Amino acid sequence: MALVAGCGGSDITEAQAPGVAAGGDTGTSADTGAIDSGTTGTTGAATGDTGAAAPGAQTGTDPAAAANAGTAANAGAAAGGTTGGAAAPGTKGGKAGNAAGGGKAGGAAAAGGSAVERTVASHAIFGGNAPCKPATLSEVAIGNVSTLSGVLGELFSPVRPALETWVASQNACGGLNGHKIRLYIEDDQGDPSTASSKVQAMIQSKKVLAFVGNIQVLTVDAVKPVIERSGIPIIGADITNATWFGSDKLFPQGPPGFGVAFGYLDGAVNYFKKKNVGNIWCIEVPRACEQINRAMKELAPEFGATFKKDIQVSITSPSYVQQCLDFKAAGVEVLAMTFDAASMNRLARSCSQAQYFPKVLPYPLGVGNEKQFLQGNKWLGDAYVTMNHFPWFGNSTPAEKYWQASIKKFNPGFTSGGAASLGWTAGALLVAAAAELPAENPTTADLLKVLYQFKGQKFTELGGLTGPLTFNEGGTPKVPYCLFAGIANADNTGWAKAISKPKCTNKFAPSDPQGK
Repeated sequence: MALVAGCGGSDITEAQAPGVAAGGDTGTSADTGAIDSGTTGTTGAATGDTGAAAPGAQTGTDPAAAANAGTAANAGAAAGGTTGGAAAPGTKGGKAGNAAGGGKAGGAAAAGGSAVERTVASHAIFGGNAPCKPATLSEVAIGNVSTLSGVLGELFSPVRPALETWVASQNACGGLNGHKIRLYIEDDQGDPSTASSKVQAMIQSKKVLAFVGNIQVLTVDAVKPVIERSGIPIIGADITNATWFGSDKLFPQGPPGFGVAFGYLDGAVNYFKKKNVGNIWCIEVPRACEQINRAMKELAPEFGATFKKDIQVSITSPSYVQQCLDFKAAGVEVLAMTFDAASMNRLARSCSQAQYFPKVLPYPLGVGNEKQFLQGNKWLGDAYVTMNHFPWFGNSTPAEKYWQASIKKFNPGFTSGGAASLGWTAGALLVAAAAELPAENPTTADLLKVLYQFKGQKFTELGGLTGPLTFNEGGTPKVPYCLFAGIANADNTGWAKAISKPKCTNKFAPSDPQGK
């Protein structure tokens, strides 16, 4: 297999952040505690074509300042400069003029990047260098309906603070093409009928233009018909199963579970250097877990691996000793664990009792709440967590640095995990979709128009937060398997390494509908 490197409802608005310069834009939260948003000043004028930032006033601090100091050669968006800078990444050599404050526009954009691509690339959320300015245009209503209570709700709960952080930071840095974001969040409690009714109610009463980052592992099949009838899309989701990849109104921000199976095998063979693999998977989410299990069997020969055994279990089981003995007898050297983190820790205790110590591959959304996973159980030490989202603890790329700085500024200390990464990347995808929202009367159609331009070009990688995305009006999405990873430390108390550059393949598992 060829691998390619790289590749009860509440609403949230903005409020002034502590320490932000006087005169900042201030808002309040209607139903929940306000999320600090504050304002950010712009850096000084860029000089000529060098793009070096000249001294200038900073009334606030751009959360991405540490990552984007304003010194990049030929940076665009000059404040009062004489020429625009070089075209954003994806173009070659031309000057894209977008001087703010009276400077003359630069030359025509070079081939290799559309207007949307350049606009998207400039956003701080993607590691771009455009100045941060608070959103001042009319509010845009955006919805989220997720499973936020119960056993699975605790696992998925980090999506909420991640989206709250996104709203605060994005409203402080341009909003949705200048529009302030008002986010409404509802809990579907893992019940399909509740999910469909709350989605419908939010469309009717809140007039949302789109949903963002819905975590609906058990409820998406009930919600999909509502979305298709209404035409109101879901932008970014939990991407656990094929349903998210079966409509032109659903916009996944990363690969499906079939791709997770690819990541499992890559971890087993290329990280652990072992080829005898197995998988323990859950009864409670049968479609998603079965799809991963089947794809793992299908893809194993491509990696030269041998799929030795799989066992389906319930996440409510108090012990897995017998299953550990069965995997041990089958010669499974590397074990994928396709269920939640609490069950992983029970499995660890059971297998330690059975004197079975394989290398382990946790399911990424199983680490949706990292505190449930990082319990100091050494059996889970050195775990290789393949991820169909960027590693939330990463801090190496400009986009990751902006994510970390935004948390520090607007929402420090929240419980993070894979669900948080999914929510943040969903928000980033919505920012990209909003690149052509008009100042007056923005509509869902404006978002869809841009999303259907996503054809795998570099700009759709959102600054490295995801791999290439292709969306097709009247068809279905196509998202190649691009997997990030995280490696737990030996004591399972934290993270030893974040792999922030994904490995990608252009192959699909035979059972993945995308490959047909």
